[in-house]
Amino acid sequence: MKLNMEMEEDILEHYLVDLENCKDIDELQECDFPKKPICKELIICAEFWSKLIDLNFEDGPLKNYFDDLSEDHRRQYFTFGVACMINFVQANFTGPKLPGFMEDFFVTSMFRDIDFSKMLALNNEEINNNTKIPALLVAAKVIFKNCHFNTLLNNWWSWRTFLIHQQILEDLSPSLLYETDKLYKELENANLKGNMKAKLEIEIAQLYMVYRNVNKVKNHVENACKILGLKYELIGRLGRRTKFQAKDIAQLALEVTLIEKENIQRPPVRDIDVPKNLVLEDQVRFDALKYAENLNHNTLFPNTEQKLLLCVAQEMIMSMPPDELYLEELQPFYELILSQANTWCVRTVTLLLRCLLESHHKRTRERSLMQCEDVLKSIEKETPHPFNRIGGVFSTGLRPVWKTEFELGTFMLKLGLVKNSLDVFIKLGAWDDVVGCYILLKMNHKAAEIIKQVLEVKPTVRLWCLLGDATNDVSCYEKAWELSKRRSSRAQRHWGQYLYTRKQYQQCIPHFEKSVSINPLQAWVWLSLGFAALETENWQVAATAYRRYTSLEPGNFEAWNNLAKAYIKLGNKRSAHQALHDALRCYFENWKVWDNLMIVSADIGHFSDVIQAYHRILDYKEKHLDVEVLSALVYGVVNNVNDSEGRPSGRLLPKVRELLGRVTAIYPKEGQLWVLYATVAPALTLKAQRLQKAYKNFTQTGWDRNQDMCQQVLYTCQKLAEIALNKEIVASDPLVNSIRLNLSSAIAVICKKEDSDNEIQSLFANVSILLAKVMEKAKSASIKIENKEG
Repeated sequence: MKLNMEMEEDILEHYLVDLENCKDIDELQECDFPKKPICKELIICAEFWSKLIDLNFEDGPLKNYFDDLSEDHRRQYFTFGVACMINFVQANFTGPKLPGFMEDFFVTSMFRDIDFSKMLALNNEEINNNTKIPALLVAAKVIFKNCHFNTLLNNWWSWRTFLIHQQILEDLSPSLLYETDKLYKELENANLKGNMKAKLEIEIAQLYMVYRNVNKVKNHVENACKILGLKYELIGRLGRRTKFQAKDIAQLALEVTLIEKENIQRPPVRDIDVPKNLVLEDQVRFDALKYAENLNHNTLFPNTEQKLLLCVAQEMIMSMPPDELYLEELQPFYELILSQANTWCVRTVTLLLRCLLESHHKRTRERSLMQCEDVLKSIEKETPHPFNRIGGVFSTGLRPVWKTEFELGTFMLKLGLVKNSLDVFIKLGAWDDVVGCYILLKMNHKAAEIIKQVLEVKPTVRLWCLLGDATNDVSCYEKAWELSKRRSSRAQRHWGQYLYTRKQYQQCIPHFEKSVSINPLQAWVWLSLGFAALETENWQVAATAYRRYTSLEPGNFEAWNNLAKAYIKLGNKRSAHQALHDALRCYFENWKVWDNLMIVSADIGHFSDVIQAYHRILDYKEKHLDVEVLSALVYGVVNNVNDSEGRPSGRLLPKVRELLGRVTAIYPKEGQLWVLYATVAPALTLKAQRLQKAYKNFTQTGWDRNQDMCQQVLYTCQKLAEIALNKEIVASDPLVNSIRLNLSSAIAVICKKEDSDNEIQSLFANVSILLAKVMEKAKSASIKIENKEG
């Protein structure tokens, strides 16, 4: 159907209106949104369902059927698809429960022989057993895909079905990701501007966030920021975190500015019933950071801008290592959002985000548990109206209700409430965690019993795998594999994990490889495979596994470090160098990673990184000595060899001097350091002084009994003699006599040695000749003085 731009914009406003911004059902109808999607009776229209069932929900027949329909009839089907999607989201994400007559409709004889859950299963991974009325999502998917009402609307709503579909699947689906990438190319070319374009960018970011594609998420977040004119920055501001702080100290704060743009509308957020923000009742910590001056909290941020800030925070959680700094950086984001008037979805997701972060701290765990319980209660409430909740589901990353309930069980477990969390997990059918709880309660036999009971009702691959975990019976994994017709990544994953936990690394590798060949989106399986390969010195498999893992989970510094190790073993030091930089991006303060980077950088000639890494190690450790690396650095810079980037390294000479000055100050008695420091000295006199310090450190007690030390002393003497004989040093310079004494002393000691090797004898002969020349030069100075006196 061809439409001009004005008509397309009009249709978009009708079908993609922010439902959550409407106070009540009457206002929803006033904003000219098609009325049929809000009618529950539309969902139980037998005419639509009969046709979909007759055509077996198959793409080909449905496309032919829809193509033959009139424009108005296609509009009716598309509206029906939107209604299905909205009600599916209400039933599984936002609440409250759908009316009883709707649930009764989907258990009638019309649907009795159709397994909609199986239609939504992908890559042998089933949808969650708590999913309600999956027929609604099936209908919406096939309608948006085949009923060509409006290209952009079809693509946008299809994108939403992908997001919701992946949310209800047990694991990430490679085939769904493939479909997502295809649709993404079409959405990229959407001719949208202003708020609509920004909303699409945020929804695209949310789906790729589920797949943990950090680069795409960042790109679309940045695009949305540019479109909306939103700039944010973490800054330092004086404030207080605890009630007993006597004065304000520096705290992280979020500064947000909105640049006015002509094509951007910023409607205020309506005041509706949202979940309560529970106050932190702690004797020490404030409920929120108390800044000495107000920042953005007096600025009213519209709904889309709030969603974007929430998306930024979610992207940070995905891409940053979970350390203390990460928690500090996220706090200003959720505090700013919660200080605003929020829509239901924004408030709910932000509170759940805070629950997740606060569950890691002993002073805030209790509030995280209570807040999660309160959010679940608000989902069950009749207010606000369901259509005030739905609009933000696709752009905030709201998860299904059962995932929030699962989080509640996890919070209980962190507080030691094992039996309470067990009840939650049993209700949800989260058998993996049921097994874990029974193990904590030392009731392993009970875990096996309850799984066997469920298996008798409906045997599944997942249950056979869990029974194997509970009973340590490998045959259960074999049965799961056969039940899946040898196509289940889960069966091979559990089988491999069974062997992995018993340190049978060689045996577990084939099972992990088979699992990821079926479903390559299993991050922790790649991680386990990489470690097993490292332990068995299978470097190629290790490199592949860690490379795939880091593409899915880029925030794990240990994985990057292990990837670098595998690359080094394979002789690919340049890739190892890049991997170590990625490791430091995740954990900047780890001196061991800096040490690895320093060594690899020295090997490939990246001298600027060697200098930076050595300084960082000293910052963190205070002491660190690696003469081999420093020797490679000095040799490269003094000889002005081209570094790894093809540039002459002589430009780094001042920085090398600075580094060696710092190291020799820490290790003043290391002779080899003074030799290196002398090598980069800008003047001969300074070079001689440093070599004499090296000579002094080398010639400590017992040096003559060590062949290596004898070589070092003679080498230093040779360098000193060359300076004394240099034309720039006049014969009358006291330095000549000082060097003569150094050489004489060394020669005298070496003369007494009878077991010197050929190299020492050669150096000895050379130094003896040089000593004679130095003595002659010093003597010539004496003769001149005598002649003057005469």
